Amino acid sequence: MRVEKMLMAAACATAMVIVTVAQAEAQFDIAVPNLSGFGEPLREVVNQAARGNTKNLQLFADGQFDFTDVETLPVLGPIFNSRACGACHFQPALGGSGGFINEVRIRNNTAGGPLHIFASDNILRLGPQTQGGTTIFPNGVESTPLGCQITSPNCTRSACQTEEATRTTFATTLAICDPTSAAFAHGTNCTAERQSTPLFGFGFVEAVADSTFSAIAAGQPDSIRGVVKKVNELGRTRVARFGWKADVATLRGFAGDAYLNEMGVTNPDFPAERSRCAVGQSQYGVLLDAEDDPEDETQADGRADIDRFADFMRMLDAPPVVGQNDSALAGHNLFRRLGCGGCHVESITTAANPAAFIPPTTGGVPITPSLNFFLANRTFHPFSDFLLHDMGSLGDGITSGVAGPRHMRTAPLWGVRGKSRFLHDGRAETLADAISLHDGQAAAARDRFNALTADQQRSIIDFLNTI
Repeated sequence: MRVEKMLMAAACATAMVIVTVAQAEAQFDIAVPNLSGFGEPLREVVNQAARGNTKNLQLFADGQFDFTDVETLPVLGPIFNSRACGACHFQPALGGSGGFINEVRIRNNTAGGPLHIFASDNILRLGPQTQGGTTIFPNGVESTPLGCQITSPNCTRSACQTEEATRTTFATTLAICDPTSAAFAHGTNCTAERQSTPLFGFGFVEAVADSTFSAIAAGQPDSIRGVVKKVNELGRTRVARFGWKADVATLRGFAGDAYLNEMGVTNPDFPAERSRCAVGQSQYGVLLDAEDDPEDETQADGRADIDRFADFMRMLDAPPVVGQNDSALAGHNLFRRLGCGGCHVESITTAANPAAFIPPTTGGVPITPSLNFFLANRTFHPFSDFLLHDMGSLGDGITSGVAGPRHMRTAPLWGVRGKSRFLHDGRAETLADAISLHDGQAAAARDRFNALTADQQRSIIDFLNTI
């Protein structure tokens, strides 16, 4: 842990006890939808720090700083989609979703993982730069934003990108998957685009017992019953709950997977590179990739970077709610009456002892007893069941374990007012559009929404903008 980060974390522990705009609005029940209050630590963590115990807040702050760190060569890559966690999770605050598509998946890719859009052998245009005798860019100058994008038809692919296109079966001519089409039924290859998911309140989601998700599925009508997806992660079988296809069960697993697959950084849980296409190679005097895996190592405090990312995510508070006016109150009732809550489950309660199944750090350090207490027996309101559902034509066409081409995990609706694009690939520009594009097991609820008057539909949108 770097000294400067510790000093900054200590400063944060003092500064963060100030009452926020969101807390003031909650106190006075001000019904004005806004974006203040997103990205804050759990209120219990802040209150604990105000009483003099800053341990949890320091862990949160250190992870927060790591989350914004920008990776550079030769650690970055050699194939990657971004160079910092915060570059994809920033809307409307650090830890949110993104304002763009940051990942592409290909139907016939049997190698697993996403397409990697950038490559370290196709981003540099100059070597190390000096100014006034001082070296100002020791790792060279990169072509803005990160070099040639493999998804661009005009990209002259590097050796790494040529290998990546072959490995994943990608071509710029591949259309977006329609899992209900005749072409899909005949095996035509296709792609799916994805935007990053917001991370607010994920500590509560991780703290839910596996049996709770099974009970939710068992209580749903056959027509909308969700699929509980189980994965083998960090030494045990767990119920997956994170990602568009419910691929990940824990925040440590989420962090490790993203560090490798999105930034190309090997780590204790994912120590092998996706490609060795640039090992030992240099361009403009800059080393592109070194033989030094894992690049993210567990430090003396028992934490690697992926553990610090998990600390930050685990202590991110749920999105702030705002007071509901008459229209929003009516919309809440309509939301329930239409059956939206069958999949977008309003309330879930965490386990009595989350530490029993939340994995320790890569160095074996468990979550603190006080954080375990803060996360235990908490009823939170994500408006999701975190299960897989057959979404018909809204499915992304990608198969991932038991998640078939039409399956998508129910997206949590809390904090949805903080997003500018909706659904997995951002195809909907408004919430009303997103609802109208529902299909499969959600078709009946969609039809009931479409049958409402304009004022009734507006009330539902008003409600969604408060949660």
